[in-house]
Amino acid sequence: MYVFIITTVVVGFACAGVVMLLFRLWGRKAPKYVIPFVAAIGMFVYMIWDEYSWFDRYASRLPGQIDIVQTFADENPFAPWTLISAPVNRFTAIDRDKVVTNPANPDQKRVTTLLLKKGGETLALTHLVDCIAGRRGYITAQTELDADGFPTGIDEWFSMDDNDPLRSVCN
Repeated sequence: MYVFIITTVVVGFACAGVVMLLFRLWGRKAPKYVIPFVAAIGMFVYMIWDEYSWFDRYASRLPGQIDIVQTFADENPFAPWTLISAPVNRFTAIDRDKVVTNPANPDQKRVTTLLLKKGGETLALTHLVDCIAGRRGYITAQTELDADGFPTGIDEWFSMDDNDPLRSVCN
């Protein structure tokens, strides 16, 4: 977050500096309102560009074994342009290298999902997916595991509908 704020201020100063240089090269003095106006417009444009390009920039840096399975675009009334076209500012990804099939029950898979949000911490959650029953459960630090690292029991199961992103590990 601090990097974003500092970068935005630097962009504002850079835009103001370019306009001051152009006026100096033309041999004229810039009106007093032009420099702050250009700096504000430059910062505003940078903020919008950063908001709309974040997902593409971040997704392109992910390793090949990470698959993005769900994206979320949020509207913000304080940024009215998002009401027209909301940018993707968080997504869910699955680490394919960490999908493990239960040797005792091949219909169960242990999968790690990554929840990423712009300006937020990345969360890693571990799920147990029962492909045949169409349900999933969270594996937490309190979950008892067997010798293979699979839970001996899940406290709460959630049913998966047909478009649940975790169904992709069953294929």
